[in-house]
Amino acid sequence: MTLSPHQKVSVALYILSVFVAFLYSDIFTPPQTYFSTKGNILNVFFIKKGWFWVTVVYGCYVYFVLSKRWSTQQVTQSIYRFTCVTVYWYVMTQWLLGPSFIDRVYVATGGSCTPPAYDDGDVSTQQQQLTLLLSQTFRQSTCRQLGGRWSGGHDVSGHCVMLIHASLFFWEELSWLFYSIPAATQLKRTQPSAWRSFLAVLALLVLWWWMLVMTAIYFHGHFELVSGCIFGVLGWASLYLGLFPNLPVIGLPPQSL
Repeated sequence: MTLSPHQKVSVALYILSVFVAFLYSDIFTPPQTYFSTKGNILNVFFIKKGWFWVTVVYGCYVYFVLSKRWSTQQVTQSIYRFTCVTVYWYVMTQWLLGPSFIDRVYVATGGSCTPPAYDDGDVSTQQQQLTLLLSQTFRQSTCRQLGGRWSGGHDVSGHCVMLIHASLFFWEELSWLFYSIPAATQLKRTQPSAWRSFLAVLALLVLWWWMLVMTAIYFHGHFELVSGCIFGVLGWASLYLGLFPNLPVIGLPPQSL
């Protein structure tokens, strides 16, 4: 299948951004900044709750922009697409008949939940029970909540998966922008609420790109970033190049607003 211009630009943007960022971190010593700590507000308030923000921003975009300019059928199709994209994110990062796909990859490659280092001396019965419980834990989030260490496996970058997957989804739904910039200026002139919703999507895209670059510079190894990129792009490719064009009830978003 031949990629459209907007697809070539958007996919290349994220792959090259990750490549250049981790190349920079390899060649130079990145300075410690506010974004080099996991406790920065953008990571805690936005990235950790990433799909919540994707849902809110896209919901406003559908209501204030698409519902005023597209047919009811097209708006319904946009909701179907969002549902499919959400299912992919959920399976990858949250739940797949138990642990998420990413957690299953980690365990399959030798990872496990191990107990914290105990003080020298006899291990108490409570510590033995905790060790047994941790050995039967296959979710990263549960492991850390119990005080265990998630170690030993291939840790696919969940940040990369979510940020790239969500961003490519937005660019597909905003594909009209690549072919009709005057439509955006018309929104600004005639529909203030639609214009603000459109700007919210662009703002989230900028934030997602910035945090993707920070992730590639400060967190995860190269192979973890590469696998995160692969699975981030795979969701877009399987849906927007595979499923949607061949399923008329869902289809692709129009390239005009």
